[in-house]
Amino acid sequence: MRHASAEIMSPSGQDLDDVHQAYVAMATSGVVTEAQRLVFNIVSQKLLKEKGAEAIMLGGTDLALAFNQQDSAFPLVDCAGIHVDAIVRLAIS
Repeated sequence: MRHASAEIMSPSGQDLDDVHQAYVAMATSGVVTEAQRLVFNIVSQKLLKEKGAEAIMLGGTDLALAFNQQDSAFPLVDCAGIHVDAIVRLAIS
């Protein structure tokens, strides 16, 4: 099994507050609004352009409501998908 390492960068200050508020509202309702999607995209772009991130990690399962790996404007790492793949591999082995 191959193990990779990564430096984790997270939003800070008002960006962190905005992402937190948008995420909690989205997770509670089960629906993402365009305003929430905009918050996630703006903060993601800042991490990529200003902090040098190479990809955005979707650490919350509800973020699949806001992002689509197939047509995203930037690289995504879907943690829920990685876990599901690992569980399936273990289940069938």
